[in-house]
Amino acid sequence: MTVIALTTAEGILGVIGLLVGVVVLLLVANMLQAVLRPIQEIEREAGHTLKAGVGIATHLDGVDHLARTHALGGALPGLAIALLTKLGVRR
Repeated sequence: MTVIALTTAEGILGVIGLLVGVVVLLLVANMLQAVLRPIQEIEREAGHTLKAGVGIATHLDGVDHLARTHALGGALPGLAIALLTKLGVRR
């Protein structure tokens, strides 16, 4: 028997094997797509979450200045009373 010489049964089994292989390949491709679609959606949502987090962090950059302004504003009434007392306006 040479490489080309096949019996009819072997030829039919070979074709059936190729058809089964194509069907399996299509099923695997479909399952891969079913897995990749949610992964891509998760990646897209993660990007949106990262962008929102960076936006929040950018808006919080002024918190240090706000704390300093609060401290200075809290000291102002005492300084004003001291100045008015020194000027003699308030006893």
